[in-house]
Amino acid sequence: MESELTARGALLSGLIDYAGLFPPESRDMRGAVAGYSDARALQSWMVHRFIVPEGRLEELAEHLEDEPDPWPLAVVFGEPYGEWSKSIADDARSLEVVKLAMRDSAKFEIAELKLPPSLAGDPAASAKVASVRSSLAPLFDTVLFEVSLADERTLGHQLQIVFEAGAGAKIRCGGAAVEDFPSPATVAEFISTSAELEIPFKATAGLHHPLRHWDCDPGVKRHGFLNIVGASVLAAVTDIGVAELTEVIAEEDPEAFEVTDLAFRWRHRAATAGEVAKARDGFMLGYGSCSFTEPVADLVEMGIL
Repeated sequence: MESELTARGALLSGLIDYAGLFPPESRDMRGAVAGYSDARALQSWMVHRFIVPEGRLEELAEHLEDEPDPWPLAVVFGEPYGEWSKSIADDARSLEVVKLAMRDSAKFEIAELKLPPSLAGDPAASAKVASVRSSLAPLFDTVLFEVSLADERTLGHQLQIVFEAGAGAKIRCGGAAVEDFPSPATVAEFISTSAELEIPFKATAGLHHPLRHWDCDPGVKRHGFLNIVGASVLAAVTDIGVAELTEVIAEEDPEAFEVTDLAFRWRHRAATAGEVAKARDGFMLGYGSCSFTEPVADLVEMGIL
């Protein structure tokens, strides 16, 4: 990877968080550690964090050795037990010991949690989310809350709560069932609102390929990671509206995208290398994928790598 700033480098650098422990890959810890090591050796500049469930951190520690460059971690918290903010505060105290034990092999970068459905209509929702963030902030650089897409009408309200808590957001772009895939319009609204509020975010689930495409199993059009990151760049640095942003998310024509050293382009919209870097730094943090070879192979086929 060249040290000179390029649009291609800024767009793709540290884009992929490795999720080999999660479905559909579902590797055991040894296999996931090996997969992440291989990915870093293949394209170290493109792969960023190792994603691990909070409950498996001690298991991960058993498979790691002291590293000159400690592994950056994204830690995913499970469903809360009991009262949410108290359960996370208890988890945070336990994690202090784990973090200390792993200090020479890994570093805690991102905490990822789901916003509980119980917060819907709760007038104290912002305060509760802020309390959870405060418990985790001493341990992590960034705390992200995954929004629920069960009722898309609440999306703006959820992002406002995340904003008021001083946290970041996470959007799930797929899953095992058709209903797990949000529409392009919903993804565009999420990105547009996040850009307006200046909320950092990452995406996850089903983003193995660059462009939106049909998948016979489960019988749905899957989102593309190039669509997502490209739309995020344009939302952050141009005056693009939600309707046009929806078109970016829904784009299936590879000829509509151009990624060079000088700029990122989608049709008539463009962003310079500096603008791409600005959008990626502190806004579009990347996406989680259990596959690394597929995205890289597709980008090579498209002529981007």
